[in-house]
Amino acid sequence: MKSDIIRKRKRDAIDNIDIYSKPSNGTVYSPFGFDIDPMEKLMLVNFEKDPDEFYNILEFQQSRDNRGIKHILVIAYRKDGSTDVYHQAGFPFGSQDSVLNNASFFERSLDNAKFNVNSDLMEVYFLFEDKMGREIKVIVNERKREKKTPFFLLAPVGSNSKKPKSLPIYSLYEMSFTRIKHTDISIEINKVTHKPDTFPIPIDWSRNYFTRYSADTFNVDWNKNFNGQLSPLSPDNNQRIENLGVTYEMVEKSGHYEIKRMSAKNKKHKIVIEFYPPIPDIVCLRDEMDIVGDFSITTDNSSGAVSGYYQIKRQGNEIEIEINPNKGWEPNESRCILNLLFFFVKIFKEWPKSYVWNAKISLDEKSRPTMQSGWKRI
Repeated sequence: MKSDIIRKRKRDAIDNIDIYSKPSNGTVYSPFGFDIDPMEKLMLVNFEKDPDEFYNILEFQQSRDNRGIKHILVIAYRKDGSTDVYHQAGFPFGSQDSVLNNASFFERSLDNAKFNVNSDLMEVYFLFEDKMGREIKVIVNERKREKKTPFFLLAPVGSNSKKPKSLPIYSLYEMSFTRIKHTDISIEINKVTHKPDTFPIPIDWSRNYFTRYSADTFNVDWNKNFNGQLSPLSPDNNQRIENLGVTYEMVEKSGHYEIKRMSAKNKKHKIVIEFYPPIPDIVCLRDEMDIVGDFSITTDNSSGAVSGYYQIKRQGNEIEIEINPNKGWEPNESRCILNLLFFFVKIFKEWPKSYVWNAKISLDEKSRPTMQSGWKRI
């Protein structure tokens, strides 16, 4: 609490001082970036109470490449904490290698795999041979979906990563648990059947399996680890910048452009990060400047935000930036049962708090910046 008060005082003080030591040349440098994962659908099948010799969770993903071709992937979570990833040839990987621990990758045909969801039915099927030569087959069929009310969830996938390479903002729209009364689940590994786990809290007035799925995913990685030169960016007449799929909305202060908002989108969804105060023109900062601000991350039509603080310090020709989503994910959900879920299962809200991004920017004699940055867990 004391540190929050100190940061607020520093943030408020910025409005009353001149933070720049020299005039702008009309460009600005952004230390930030987005990468959008092409995943479309996701399902997790837990059988931790009746595990296999090696595996206890199976995750099924469907993605499309740049040509619109569908690809399938299965993540097999091991009881020892590592993961085995079985994927079709040409699968358009995102950050699976960074959010998973000790991941090993194996190509499989996954012939006849399917992941179909409509207003009434959900059908999932996959069959493959694991690295031990054992057959794994999973079938999940749910009926009478029209009576369900799906919800939004920020996937706590980042809670597993020991050495993160980004902040994963993975938005799960149309999220749903499978109802026991209307769902058939079959899990077979090496011809041994395993029972799916159940979920203790009733959702939609029904008992549910812990098997859950999203029919509409929007996965974005913010600020992947970086080592290299930053490029100058020039705002247009509307004080906007379009660069590498990212839109920056700028404000002008004392002749300098500052980043007020950054966003990115795919065909269906959009992510927005707002900064207060705006991110300054870092290469023109006065020596010894120490700037503290807040940020908030939201996606369209989602119920909640990830928020925290940023801090920028300049010492000579070195600029250091720190970002920490120390407020975690703050859901804005109207249903009492989901608020209970988020209250008791604290990992949903708490996991972003452990992520810290540190960047070190070095300026050469012409003030051209080179940045080395990365995430860590605290």
